[in-house]
Amino acid sequence: MYELSETICAVSSADVGAGEVCKSILRISGGDAREVVGAVVDLKRELEGRGIYRGVIGVGEFLRVDAEVYFFAGPASYTGEDLAEVHFFAAGAVVEAVFGRMLERCRMAGPGEFTLRAYLNGKIDLSQAEAVAEIVAGGNLAQVDAAQRLLAGKLCDTVGGLREEILDVLSLLEAGMDFSEEDIEFISADDAGGRIGKVRDELEGILGKAIRYEEAISLPSVGLVGRPNAGKSSLLNRLVGSERSIISEQEGTTRDVLTGVVEFGGMRCVVFDCAGIEEVKAGNVIDEWAQEAAVEAIRGAELLAVCVDMGRADYAEAVEVPGVGVAKRRIVVGTKMDAVSEGEREERLGRLREVCGCAVVGCSSVSGEGMEDVLKAVRGELLAEGGAGREDMVSINERHRQTVEKAVKALGDAADEIGSGNEEICAMLLRDAYEVLGGIEREDVDEGVLDRIFGRFCIGK
Repeated sequence: MYELSETICAVSSADVGAGEVCKSILRISGGDAREVVGAVVDLKRELEGRGIYRGVIGVGEFLRVDAEVYFFAGPASYTGEDLAEVHFFAAGAVVEAVFGRMLERCRMAGPGEFTLRAYLNGKIDLSQAEAVAEIVAGGNLAQVDAAQRLLAGKLCDTVGGLREEILDVLSLLEAGMDFSEEDIEFISADDAGGRIGKVRDELEGILGKAIRYEEAISLPSVGLVGRPNAGKSSLLNRLVGSERSIISEQEGTTRDVLTGVVEFGGMRCVVFDCAGIEEVKAGNVIDEWAQEAAVEAIRGAELLAVCVDMGRADYAEAVEVPGVGVAKRRIVVGTKMDAVSEGEREERLGRLREVCGCAVVGCSSVSGEGMEDVLKAVRGELLAEGGAGREDMVSINERHRQTVEKAVKALGDAADEIGSGNEEICAMLLRDAYEVLGGIEREDVDEGVLDRIFGRFCIGK
């Protein structure tokens, strides 16, 4: 592990390309942050409390670069230490020169070390630290939203409340054992068993819902796109197996980006449905926002499933996705096949293949015909270039799942023991469940686990 008493620095922005001048951010954290900044930036006033300070960076004899320093005095900072960020516009060579001067006074941060310090200084819990890495790595809105839920601390808040209930039952049982010779009952076996069972049921609910939702962070994303009323919402509902999206014959029903997790062929992926891409009438702010959200989600998808209403006369326009480059991987799904006579289906699919230049499948969301073909085409495209091969990202959520499963087993055994009158064994199992669940937040986490978690970060975060 790192020496946390040392002041660290890193380039926290993207690399500056050759011939480009971009905004760069250099981040410093530690007890000497003020001195490091002062040695590099000629400030108009000294760093004191939280605020934005302006100054100039001198590079060589003649070059001067304007800079802004965002300073956060510890412990009221992200890391819990004095933290500074130096913002300036410059070419890559200038950024390297300035960063080199910083390294003369402090050491380069390791991967995730800023967030590691935030965790060790009690600014965030372990699951929130994991979420920071996932937000940085998120490739689409569904993934980032899942990471933001984790960062908000919902998982730890839920588990924390259940730990308090476990501790309450445990304290009552141990009090009863301490006063076993007295005629005092702090909690009955039935009451204890009921409360233990309730906590166990809630944890199993987390396994079935909340944690599975957090896993969306590490799943490949597939966007259902196409013109308005092309059957995207019906296809999403059919694939997910529930009424996730509103269906209407009226165009433009879908405004938000709706997501669902689909399991098939030994793999899982996030499928999302968004507003149909079309020209928006001037002044319609809601439709403009819907279109912007749709384009942003589409650009982040690993695969597009372009939905085309097979009842259309012209397919050429329908397979185009405005605002997205042609290089985006895609398949074309001919929807509403149930509305086309059997004699015309192959002829229409053939015409569609002629204009799209990619895999084409036909389906009906009403009858379910062709759904296996859709899933097979999606799976083939995702696996073709490693779109689903991100097992290293799943391991983070796997830690949560394994932790909760251990607690569920301990609580199940505790309920059995209290039912058999074995209060001491029950208390031992309750304490085990309490301590195991603490590992989600920060307790009982060894150095090896921390190395695996923070080693996944990029430097500067």
